[in-house]
Amino acid sequence: MIEGFNGQQLLRIPPSMEKLVEGEEILKALCITAIGYFPYASHHLIRRPRGIEGANGQYLLQYCIEGKGWCELEGRRHEVTANQFFIFPADRPHSYGSEDNETWTVYWVRFGGNLARYFSEGLDEPRAINAGPTSRIIHRQNIFEEMYNILDNEYTLENLCYASSLLFSYLASFKYLNVYRKSMSRTMRQDNEDVLVREIVHYMMEKLEKRITLQELSDFSGYSITQMSHIFRKRIGYSPLAYFNIMKIRRACWLLEHTTLKIYQVCYKSGFDDPYYFSRLFKKITGISPQTYKSEGGGKSLLPGDIV
Repeated sequence: MIEGFNGQQLLRIPPSMEKLVEGEEILKALCITAIGYFPYASHHLIRRPRGIEGANGQYLLQYCIEGKGWCELEGRRHEVTANQFFIFPADRPHSYGSEDNETWTVYWVRFGGNLARYFSEGLDEPRAINAGPTSRIIHRQNIFEEMYNILDNEYTLENLCYASSLLFSYLASFKYLNVYRKSMSRTMRQDNEDVLVREIVHYMMEKLEKRITLQELSDFSGYSITQMSHIFRKRIGYSPLAYFNIMKIRRACWLLEHTTLKIYQVCYKSGFDDPYYFSRLFKKITGISPQTYKSEGGGKSLLPGDIV
């Protein structure tokens, strides 16, 4: 199955734009040719024994944020787990898919240009991107949303140039992962409750498209579940998981206001796999349904106070 997953995003640049690309220097350097997002994809299987036809010099980035799958590149097979990515030549023999009886959630971009090889070199085996005090996962996802949204709005040369300009930053966040993380200023860890809560909230921010447990937060913080929950509630006024749901709904509000995603797609992007539960929780937290929020153009502040 190649496409048709609930909540998916999928765009391919029309062949009619190929001649226009030839005249733009920025697109000669780096250019998006296809882009997509498949949430909770099961029975996802792609086999291309000759690569993608017509994709000479193009590369394909696959970024798995949840679930489990595999990839096989010119006879070399690798397991792909959550929080891993890889980039490989799209015109070479390759196969990939979700693991049997498993689902995976993947972002992917196919791109070409004179610098495509430069951004891809050495990244043809799965590499990890894990959440931590200096990770910037949600920032990377926002770049993806902006690239997709501008192309989904209209296929014009100007839009393609802008989206491909963003691609430089998007690919750099993978190739120069350590520098990308270091560039975010942060307070060094101290034995301080405020710092602890800030780091927990940052960790939550990096996990907005996923589920988390109190045990996971406890392991991250180095405190017991009881201690961590007590400190968090004392400082924030909410339990960790209740606050995490508020953050997820605020993320959903941002997506409803700033993208062309449908409500059921926003559900998956906000880390929920049940649209009905998502709608009930959205209304419980905001007082209105997602449909009403979208039709009224948003504009409501949902968090009880920004601390990061």
